[in-house]
Amino acid sequence: MLNVLLIYDDRNATLTVRQVLAGMNIAPVYLIIDEFDPEFLTSEMFDLLVFELFGENKSCVTILKQLEKWATTSGMEAPPVIVVTEDGHVEQALRTAKVSFFFIKPVAEQDLAAAIRQALLPTP
Repeated sequence: MLNVLLIYDDRNATLTVRQVLAGMNIAPVYLIIDEFDPEFLTSEMFDLLVFELFGENKSCVTILKQLEKWATTSGMEAPPVIVVTEDGHVEQALRTAKVSFFFIKPVAEQDLAAAIRQALLPTP
């Protein structure tokens, strides 16, 4: 079974990623970005991290930098990351982070599903 973490920043929003994952029969772990604790990533191994952002949320960049630092210090490989956002301004900051796929809404569900499938492919 795949272990996917969906981090989002708006409790009241309809999550596009949730719908796509449900269509792929993947039940993610949900985490509101304000409740993120870096220790959470070390407590459980995730196959994929997906951020769905509705505002200019710089916390995403902070989390990704913490993830990279953890991967470097632990020697473990960080999971692939997909970011879906309504705000293209965060893209500049994310260029320094290791993001596998970056989408600005609206995003076609089939494109998002293809990115998820590709990100979950085993690495050689």
